[in-house]
Amino acid sequence: MKNNQNVRTNGNNEKYDLLDVYFFKDLVKNRFFKPAVNFFLFIFLLIIIYFGLSSESDLRFHGGIPFATTMIWDLWHPLLAFTLILVGRLWCFACPIGAIGEWTQSFFSLNRKYPEKYRNLWIAVILFLVIFAGERHLFQFTRNPPNTAYLLLFFTGLAIVMGAVYEKRSFCRYICPIGLVLGLFSMLSAIELRCKSKKTCQDHDLKECVIGNEAGKGCPVWEVPQTMERNNQCIMCMECVKSCSKGNIRISPRIPGADIIHSKKTHLDEAYLIHGIIIIFLFVMGMERLEFRNVIINFVKFTLPVDSLIFLDLYWRNMWAVIIFILITLGAAGLMYLSTRAAFGKNSKRKFIELSYAFLPLSLSVYLAENTFRLLKGLFFITASIGSFFGRIWEFSPDFDAINRLQILLLGAGFIFTLWAGYLISKTQDEKEMNKSIMAIGFCAIVYLMIGVKILTLSII
Repeated sequence: MKNNQNVRTNGNNEKYDLLDVYFFKDLVKNRFFKPAVNFFLFIFLLIIIYFGLSSESDLRFHGGIPFATTMIWDLWHPLLAFTLILVGRLWCFACPIGAIGEWTQSFFSLNRKYPEKYRNLWIAVILFLVIFAGERHLFQFTRNPPNTAYLLLFFTGLAIVMGAVYEKRSFCRYICPIGLVLGLFSMLSAIELRCKSKKTCQDHDLKECVIGNEAGKGCPVWEVPQTMERNNQCIMCMECVKSCSKGNIRISPRIPGADIIHSKKTHLDEAYLIHGIIIIFLFVMGMERLEFRNVIINFVKFTLPVDSLIFLDLYWRNMWAVIIFILITLGAAGLMYLSTRAAFGKNSKRKFIELSYAFLPLSLSVYLAENTFRLLKGLFFITASIGSFFGRIWEFSPDFDAINRLQILLLGAGFIFTLWAGYLISKTQDEKEMNKSIMAIGFCAIVYLMIGVKILTLSII
């Protein structure tokens, strides 16, 4: 195929199809496979919620069972982050919460169309920023198992309600904050789901991948494989693989990040989130450093009008947590906007959105860096638990210096690939505009790098 010459091809000059791997297509097309995976993970979700509700509210002071917090914040979430490049949104295939909304529809649904004015990702952006900005401050999810359980129950209930009211998987398409981030970073994924031949689609009037048939459902998130040019919205449910009577759907390996360069679809909500992720997770890593944390704590205490009331102190700290996260996300997006405004003037908004996608590698690298310690912590917990089950003592402790070096390495790699992505995005323009674009991207990337390096070189204790 002409448009994708940088991807591994077979002897017929067609993209290599992972569905041709032995048994893989049969497994994907099996009508019981996906429900079985969803049901197994649903049972596991109930177990996590049960242990979360059964534990104490603060593991630091009351002990309790860390099972819920470890499974969600130290294993599941970091594993999603570290497997994005390889499998993209494959988690959505297995997700029990999305499946619950779908199961609800099989029993009852009003099947209303999702409101046109809300067909964007701003709700999901806000939910993501609220959850992860307040993760260790407002809600203390990482050390509060009941709050983690309530969060899971909230999204489970929301998926059920949306499944009962709206058609298809509106929850997954417009509301789910994890799906939002997976979709955004899946632009960097090394795999893609697309149609094999657009001509075959054009010659086939009955679009089974859209409307469905006896073999499979229509796309639950309103995607059309014939016109797909990026991974963001495809939840890898494989229904189009089942329903396409022409066998015209492929899952192919590709060069990571291809969507950033080739996709013409850009959105303000996604551009804002890219910068929001960078600055929020840099801030969270800063709060893990004693010097940085003391500066923030002392500032908040300094502004406290009365320091003798415990309730007011808690309220005041939470209020400042909200204010700080709002200001830093607006500031990060504003920095890039002002850079493009200085370079392009009246075209600044369009350029801000377009060039912000170059920061996806840096955004992912910061996301990975912040989750590095958690993943190791979760793996050590599982290993120790297995050892305890067999009557052995297997204890591990993370090497903070090694983790810190890995975080700096990830940050540096993200910076380099952001500059490279910026160059590839800009090189289609004339030389003058290209230079302006590269300068705007380079300036912001350097600011992010300097902030990240400063934070990561502070002492943890």
